[in-house]
Amino acid sequence: MKRLMTICLLATLCALGASAQSIYDIKVKDDAGKDVSLSAYKGKVLLIVNTATRCGFTPQYKELEALYEKYQAEGLEILDFPCNQFGAQAPGTIQEIHEFCTANFDIQFPQFDKIDVNGANESPLFTYLKQQKGFSGFDLTDQRGKMMDGMLRKKDADYDKKSDIKWNFTKFLVTRDGQVVKRYEPTDKMANIDADIQKALNSKLNTNTVKAMKSFKSNPWVIPQPVLIIGTYDKNGKPNAMNAAWGGQWDMHEIMISLGSHATTDNLKNNDALTISFATAETMVAADYVGIVSGRNTPDKMERTGWNIEKAPNVNAPVFTNLPLTLECRVKQKIDESESGYNLVAEIVNVLCDEKYLAADGKPDVEKMGIITYDPVHHTYIQLGKTVGKAFADGKQLK
Repeated sequence: MKRLMTICLLATLCALGASAQSIYDIKVKDDAGKDVSLSAYKGKVLLIVNTATRCGFTPQYKELEALYEKYQAEGLEILDFPCNQFGAQAPGTIQEIHEFCTANFDIQFPQFDKIDVNGANESPLFTYLKQQKGFSGFDLTDQRGKMMDGMLRKKDADYDKKSDIKWNFTKFLVTRDGQVVKRYEPTDKMANIDADIQKALNSKLNTNTVKAMKSFKSNPWVIPQPVLIIGTYDKNGKPNAMNAAWGGQWDMHEIMISLGSHATTDNLKNNDALTISFATAETMVAADYVGIVSGRNTPDKMERTGWNIEKAPNVNAPVFTNLPLTLECRVKQKIDESESGYNLVAEIVNVLCDEKYLAADGKPDVEKMGIITYDPVHHTYIQLGKTVGKAFADGKQLK
């Protein structure tokens, strides 16, 4: 007996664990039998309805299509699930049903595979919908509402206390953020549904909440990160380059870079000068190469890049002229220095820019350069895009 109770408890827990936490967790089958995740409808207002082709409410297809044509461009989707559970009023295959609906009502909204909405084989979608919005009664001021109430109460005096679907053309309204906000019985007036759809469409999708944000614990995801190419000479005057991402402005004329132990740090023991350049989409392959190959054990490292190398005019460091913008720098400070590296603070002595990357005002044009940033989340490089605003100016609109 204990073993049987344990099995039943585990089965119950498994069923609860498998229940959807959101409508977007649910998959349904389309009219070709293929799985469709409802997450594909995120950001849309949904009207979900179980339908039948031989029902007294079947003419509602025409009204539903009118709603779809009226609001589809604004973000409404009507999801149609034929169901044969009520009076066997949806016979035939889904293909036959679809042919009937297109021929008689010219529907454009998507129809999905036939389903059950109640009972042992009911669709998980309708299980979820019924959990969110139970039955609240027919409109007894409507003659059809009185008729439905009388018919169902003869079969079950307490039918109205249950959340099951009562008949064909029951509808659920879902907001842009996946909230089931209304349930409509087949006798509810389409004008009221129209008004509720308008309200839902006019409500902005609210994702600006902590609840809507996913936690990734602690990660070094400062975005965007520069792709800095550091140039140095060794004690024999041989040039070297390395790729560094963890760097940024330290002061008005200083930059800070976190450096591990590399040939670059070896070179900076004997020479306090370096250049810092910015990798581009055009130079990306070589820029990545100098970040994964060490100058300590690859003598021809720089030759493999194919870069042109010249001495900087103001510091004892190499300039890679294939890169459009170069900072000539001198070491100012090494912070937390150890065998594993240090944080380097460097003074910017001068900035060099290839003339072909200058804007009309004579200053460097960042858009022209095709500079890339490092994406620490996916370990990819992303090219900087277009200018979207003026710094220290556009914000004045909110004053």
